[in-house]
Amino acid sequence: MKILNILFAVCVSALGLSASLAAQAENGWRQLQAISADGTAIAYYVKGNSGGVPLLVISGGPGSNHRYMRVGGSFDALSKSRRVVMFDQRGTSNSGAVTGLPRLIQWADDVEAIRTALGVSHLDLLGHSFGGIVSMAYADKYRAQVNSIMFVNSTAASIKATGSILAQVFPDRIEEWQQTRQALSSRFKASEIEVFTSMEFVDLPKGEAFIEAIKDYTYNIEVNNALRLDMAELDYSQSVSGYTFPVLVLHGRYDPVITPATAWQLHKLIPGSEIEILAATGHLPFAERSDAFVLSIERFLNDQN
Repeated sequence: MKILNILFAVCVSALGLSASLAAQAENGWRQLQAISADGTAIAYYVKGNSGGVPLLVISGGPGSNHRYMRVGGSFDALSKSRRVVMFDQRGTSNSGAVTGLPRLIQWADDVEAIRTALGVSHLDLLGHSFGGIVSMAYADKYRAQVNSIMFVNSTAASIKATGSILAQVFPDRIEEWQQTRQALSSRFKASEIEVFTSMEFVDLPKGEAFIEAIKDYTYNIEVNNALRLDMAELDYSQSVSGYTFPVLVLHGRYDPVITPATAWQLHKLIPGSEIEILAATGHLPFAERSDAFVLSIERFLNDQN
């Protein structure tokens, strides 16, 4: 359960932009709506070239919207050569509330609803952190619609197999974080967990800028607490070992939240997958090393499309 608490914090620490940055980030992003299988409205955002296979980005969490992934401008850069799609997870921001008990399959169905609304036959998926296991859930049910998957600082094929070394790397901060987490309300601002966010970065000035950028957004801890119960026993090892589409496993070398060893394990499970470990970055390479991140993703996508 420790890694689930960590995953919840990962995206709490990255929940959005300050008012001025939010206005800037919205430039060029069109907000649309898809209706999922259970009738839940899912807000999604599109930017870039309308041709080819869309790149659908699945943010971490659970319980976050997508805006933390806009910090650093990586996906704005990628949108110059392809259509990029992001979305607010159910229970957050502009999407509808969770219907019934949160189940991971609902998140997979939300992705499928967006694909249908886009009117395309296939998707290139990019899942960050918890978004990686959402990608696995989607591919398990809708494999024929997957063109490729990029796992970015992703969980393993199961939560139980996902490694973290936060306590070993930050013994001086981990107790403060645990105490902070226990005191959080069901809705709180990202500024309240600065102690966690500071552990995600190698480049301290970039970490400070990131913390400033996301400080005003809130997080839905209730979604996280409920969904992690469903994920606890899920294991997609057999499913991922049968992938025949292209896969890139991309991970920050110094990620203490989800270890590079977790990425290596996932790579070994998937026949023919590529792996790239990005130097000098932690859990959020798209924000910390945007240029290198964009080059890696563009190279991989250009090989597929």
